[in-house]
Parts: sequence; structure tokens; C-alpha cells
Amino acid sequence: MRIRGSNMYGWLRIACAFGVFVSYSAAQIGLGQDDGSMFTANRRDGNTSTEPRRPRTEDEMVIERRRALMQEFDAETSLDRGQSIHPDLMSSVKDNTIGVRYEEREAYLRVIRLASEVPLHRQEQFAADLREERRSINPVYNRRKPGDFPPFVDLFTHPEPYRGRPVTLHGTLRKLTAFDVGKNRFDLERVYEGWVYTDDSQGNPAVVVFTSKDDRLPVRGDLQEEVRFTGYYFKMYGYDAQDVARKAPLIIAGEIEWVPHPYKNVYQAMGIEWYGLTTLVFLIGCYLFWQTNRREMPPRPPLQIEPDFTHFPPREHPAIDQHLPQTMTETEDS
Repeated sequence: MRIRGSNMYGWLRIACAFGVFVSYSAAQIGLGQDDGSMFTANRRDGNTSTEPRRPRTEDEMVIERRRALMQEFDAETSLDRGQSIHPDLMSSVKDNTIGVRYEEREAYLRVIRLASEVPLHRQEQFAADLREERRSINPVYNRRKPGDFPPFVDLFTHPEPYRGRPVTLHGTLRKLTAFDVGKNRFDLERVYEGWVYTDDSQGNPAVVVFTSKDDRLPVRGDLQEEVRFTGYYFKMYGYDAQDVARKAPLIIAGEIEWVPHPYKNVYQAMGIEWYGLTTLVFLIGCYLFWQTNRREMPPRPPLQIEPDFTHFPPREHPAIDQHLPQTMTETEDS
């Protein structure tokens, strides 16, 4: 009986030890799993709050991405020698916002610098390849001539394939302004912003930002200048038009090609010195003409003819007798 009792007591101790080991192992496994419980939250976050973490908004994610680009983005702006912009750099760009946001400034300045460094003929070739690619994909235009493809319409309605890639537009420049970029690490000083209307835009503008222009192209509003340019599509640029928010494609280029009209080359505006010289020559000519005619004119007759008193009263007007009857003719003559 003693032997049997001791054996039972030993087995009981073994069972208790095994239960403690299983309980401890289960607890360790539970702590190591990410089950979203308050124990896991306390262990990771170091707080005792039982409320779930609030998901980040899109703006917060963009700001975080902007900070990461400023601190960690050391790659080139383009990985394919100017054919497109680095996709990680374009991830901070957001469409349909008024102007260029602060979070987009890094990408904005980088693309301006790239557009001024990549040769224009390379950008035009990349844009032509993209235009042919878009024309072949669209069943409406793949059977037509390449000149029938409307680049603005396709860019405005399908902007994603153009994101960060060169595009060529041709239209009328209606407004041109110049502004300073501000302090930056890319040695950029003054840039220009133009509003261009193409033949297929139906009154919708395209905004082009560039760094180089012809000196004869004026910087002002109310223009009617024909231009052609190739640049990188950046975003859909939001702007206010008569209390209505609208959007326009924002394209960043290195330069624009100005096509002056023939009549502007023939008839150029004269400066103020030419106006003064023309007026002086006209006055000298008038004076010489007056002097020449004044010498050749005959002397004028006297203004007053002296009366002749040798016959008084004049014979053609005899004196009238007051006592004689007067006829109607005499009365009228008198």
C-alpha cells in the first residue's frame, strides 16, 4: 500500500508540472501573436489605451511621403534618361488641387531642373513615341492619320498614362507671367508660367511652366502668340474661374518655341525716339514749304479803294427831286 501511494503521489506531481509548462507556453505564444488585443497594444505602444488606432488620412500619408523624399530620396529624377519621372518622386503629387502644394515642391523643382537639362529633341522624340502609343491603343484614332490625333483631349480625359512623361502641344499663348522660385537647392531663380489654348481644347487652357524664352516674347496678359512646346506632364492644376473651380494640365518644359506672325516681322513698333524724329522732320518740311510759297506770291491789292470825288454826286446816281412824283422804279433805286 505504501508503494502504491507513493507512486500515485509521483504521478500527480508530474501531471501538475506538465500543466504548468503547457500554461506558460500558451501564454508566451499569445504574447507573441499580433491579435490586436490590449496586451499586444500595450507591449508595442507602451500605453494602456484600449481605443483602436486611427487610420491615417491621405493628406497625412502625402506629408509623410514628402518628408521621406526630403530626407531619403537620393535617386535620380529620371531612371531612363529623361523618358519619364521617377515614380516614387511622383507619388507625392496630387491632382485637382489649387496651385502647387508644399508637399509637391520637391518633385516640382526636380522636374523643372530635369526639363531644362534634357535636350529638347530627346523630349520631342519621347513625346512622339507616347503619342503614337496612345493613338494605336484608341480604336477611334488608330485607323486615322497621325495628324488627326487630339493630344489635349486625350491628356485631359486620360491623364494617368501621361504622368511624368513628355507631351507636345501647339496653340495660342494668351497670358505669360514671370515669378521667382525662391530659395532652393537646385539653383533655380526665375521661371515663366504661360496659359495656352490649343485648337482641340474647346476653351480649356493648358498651363506650361518653363525657364527659357525668346527675348522678343512679351511678359504680360492679353496675348495672341502662337507657341509650341514639349514638357513633362506634372498634374491636373486646379484654378478658380469666375467662382467655379476648374482644372488644367500642368506641363513643365525647359523652353517654348515662339512662332511670330509675318506681319509682326514687317511692321515692328517704333520707339519714342522715332516718333520724335518723324514729327521734327514734318515740321521742318512744313516751314520750308511755307517759306517757298510766300516768296513767289504776287503782292496783294490794297484792302481799301479810295473814293473818287471829281463827280459828286456820281453820274450813275443823279439826285432825286423831292417835289416830282416818284415811280416805283425810282423808289426802289432810291
